[in-house]
Amino acid sequence: MSTLKGLSLKFLSLCIGLGFGLSIMPAVQASDALSKASRADLAERCDALNVLNLETVGDEPSRVISTRLVIGEKATANESLYFKKRGHSQGNPMPEEPLFPDHCLVEGYSVHHVQFAMMLPLPKNWNERFMLAACDAWCGKVHKEISVPGLYYGYATITNNGGHHSRAPFDGIWAHKDVRAREYFAHKANHISAQAGKAIAEAFYGRAPKFSYITGFSKGGNAGLMAVQRYPEDFDGVFAKAPVVNYNPKNAAHFPWVAKAVYPDGKNPVIYSDKVDLLHAGVTAACDENDGLKDGVIDDPRKCTFDPIELLCKDGQSEVKSECLNMAQVEAVRKIYAKPTTKDGHVYFEYGTDRSSENDWEEAILPVRGSEDLPFAYTGAATGVRYMVTADNPGPGYDWTKFDYVASLDEVDEMSKILDPDAVDLSAFKKRGGKLIIVHGWSDAMISANMTIDWYAKVQEAMGGKAVTDEFMQLYIVPGMVHGSGGPGPFVYDAQSPLVKWVESGITPTQLMLEDMPGGHTPFRQRPSFPYPEYAKYDGKGDPTKASSFERTLD
Repeated sequence: MSTLKGLSLKFLSLCIGLGFGLSIMPAVQASDALSKASRADLAERCDALNVLNLETVGDEPSRVISTRLVIGEKATANESLYFKKRGHSQGNPMPEEPLFPDHCLVEGYSVHHVQFAMMLPLPKNWNERFMLAACDAWCGKVHKEISVPGLYYGYATITNNGGHHSRAPFDGIWAHKDVRAREYFAHKANHISAQAGKAIAEAFYGRAPKFSYITGFSKGGNAGLMAVQRYPEDFDGVFAKAPVVNYNPKNAAHFPWVAKAVYPDGKNPVIYSDKVDLLHAGVTAACDENDGLKDGVIDDPRKCTFDPIELLCKDGQSEVKSECLNMAQVEAVRKIYAKPTTKDGHVYFEYGTDRSSENDWEEAILPVRGSEDLPFAYTGAATGVRYMVTADNPGPGYDWTKFDYVASLDEVDEMSKILDPDAVDLSAFKKRGGKLIIVHGWSDAMISANMTIDWYAKVQEAMGGKAVTDEFMQLYIVPGMVHGSGGPGPFVYDAQSPLVKWVESGITPTQLMLEDMPGGHTPFRQRPSFPYPEYAKYDGKGDPTKASSFERTLD
């Protein structure tokens, strides 16, 4: 759930630089070495795509509307920063490059209202692979920076607007009384874009991509699961970070619950983001050593029972100075952590906000004092209820705080059939040889990792057990990682290279290596992550900044 500027630095929570042990290598850039004749040839080759007929290459007709050869083009400071952020959220890290990698930019559209942009690396830099970098939040715009990490490593990469034009991150007006638009947002836009993108790549390079991949986080992670479940032939490899499996209930049940915790009257917040440091320090003090290592990282928040009453103001403390919480704030935080329940105590949504995610709350859950921007949970609740979560949505002017999730469950469930990637029979994807890697952080404030864990368990049961599922699917649950990029734990990792080796060479990944970014944490840390339910446990004696000091463990 994100965008370029509307998402803010906090939502993806970034530091600076690349980790040290990552194995991926960028495609070679050759701007300076290109002769005038070579540039002219490339420009002509790129321009020729303007007449490419895409009317019959996929399930729906598509069309190229413009092309441009991009050589040595400077990125804005914001774009450059987001190249790196997107690399983290896609498990395909790249540095904060000042230039766009050289490419042929192809822009076009498909029905209905699907706009796409494709970046084709120069022929000498192409790795013979196709990638779809899926949009996130509620999409609504073609954010080209989403494609740059794939382009940087030589992938012919496409992204799209999710089938509508809107204001990121959580503008739902486009969905008003339009179920078809929601279908394209949910899965059809990516399917059609993939078909068009593969045809464009084949036309440009003179041969079809050998392998196809999809990558994304949050709603972009949904895109990967949707592809596995609905279009198993589209992609050979799928990477999904923090997917929202129960997407519609999240918008219909949890966002309103959290928003009303912070805004009890629907308008005025009782707690602001200036309490984040206090909250996170309290949780860390209470639960950090549960895993046997005091390192500022809570390995498993399910074992943490911190109650914010511990931070209630005592004599001599000042709530105004963020030294403590007043009782209204204690109750708000308790509600944020809790599972949504009815007045009589019936739980109607199984996933609260996990302890250890407090560093991810600013702008996601809590407003910034003095800012007019509402947090993502609030905007997601208000626009979701008005325009998204039911087919016959109430629309503008509706008081979202009055929405009764339990009473509306049948309507919500009907829309969930379109929006939720929650199918558990993945046999078609497995049969065709597809591979899936999912990563979810334990410090994710937007989507609880428990949601992904529970779905994963259902997939295992449906597929015939862990051994069968392990043949094509892995889940990594990472302590101290937030929703997009960042967190108190090491969060830079390469998942794309292991995915490629698994897809193309049959080499099953055994772990992912998590690292800090230089300058982001002192001392620099490395820590392995193992396929769930196994995890990395400190051995009790080694240097806790070294990966070798963690053992592969299964409780």
